[in-house]
Amino acid sequence: MKKNVLIKGILVLVVIAFLSLAFTGCYPPPPTTGTVYITIVNDNYWYDIYIDGIWQALTNGSGNLTIYNVPIGNHYFQAYDTSWWNLYGSKWQYITYGSNTVTIWVY
Repeated sequence: MKKNVLIKGILVLVVIAFLSLAFTGCYPPPPTTGTVYITIVNDNYWYDIYIDGIWQALTNGSGNLTIYNVPIGNHYFQAYDTSWWNLYGSKWQYITYGSNTVTIWVY
């Protein structure tokens, strides 16, 4: 009789453990990146864009650029003019999950 109760108790614990793992493991991991839409204000030309000092890409001729998978957090954005005018602009901005617009003024 005691053996039967012990087996049923272990079986109940196994079922509870299995259900706990099954239901808690169903959630997707939290997002870790966002999309950044960069807009250069004051000029419509080509700019080298840097995030935290690392070159990312060159804007189009309208001064716009989209960068995907930017880690969530505070970042330093820089825009360097590629012409002889040597225009420059920078901005600190916190990036969240989803869409983020970063507007950089150049002088």
